[in-house]
Amino acid sequence: MVTLEPIKKDAPWTWLKGAIDDIKAAPTISLGYGAMFTLVGLAITLGMWAAGLGGFIPVMIGGFALVAPSFAIGIYRISQMRDRGETPQLFDFWRINPSKLTQLGLLSVLLFVFFLAWARLAQFLFAMLAGTDSDFRIETLQNFLFTDPSGVLLLVIGTAVGAVLAFVAFMVSAISFPMLIGQDVDAITAVVASVKAVTSNLFTMLTWALIIAVVTSVGAALFLVGLAVTFPLIAHASWRAYKDFNPTPKPSAAEIEAGNA
Repeated sequence: MVTLEPIKKDAPWTWLKGAIDDIKAAPTISLGYGAMFTLVGLAITLGMWAAGLGGFIPVMIGGFALVAPSFAIGIYRISQMRDRGETPQLFDFWRINPSKLTQLGLLSVLLFVFFLAWARLAQFLFAMLAGTDSDFRIETLQNFLFTDPSGVLLLVIGTAVGAVLAFVAFMVSAISFPMLIGQDVDAITAVVASVKAVTSNLFTMLTWALIIAVVTSVGAALFLVGLAVTFPLIAHASWRAYKDFNPTPKPSAAEIEAGNA
């Protein structure tokens, strides 16, 4: 259904280099997108802290990683405009074909389902191992996770479950969003291309997934402020990954027959 170009095992480092070049070419717009989403994240984090729900902040940060590709459309467009030899503009994403927006919306809904599943599973595990009447403040959660056997078990199981969901979401979104921006295809074709890219280059893409996890964790560790840089960096690199794979949809039998008619 989709053919891919072969890539090198060290390709992720080339993607990051290309991403840095993209940021340097349009730093105000690229980092501006990163800063905007960071401010939204900080507002949500502070709101949860003030409401005494600080213990759920790590869950929300992990969930953000699942849905982040949905919010990077403007950043993909910066890279696309550069590839076309055009000067990136702040509102280039408004010029996307409406039919593409529909497919991007469908794919975003799918990632949001992953986010909801992660949040509900985290809530279920916490209630089962910590009790429904537990305090959700971050200080209480830290003590529970690192001093109580049930807390350690929650940490292990939660990490394992989160890793599985994150990897499935990664397979779905590794190059699918950039592909929808760059080509006139439907969401299913883009997802098929993304899954094929991951499964046919498993070692390289696992390396890329690990790099994303480390870079995102560093950004989150810097009180989320680091995400203003790491978010556009990963988004630009994802566009470079898509261009490297150069997914090409194969025509269906019906299309071939119509062309021969």
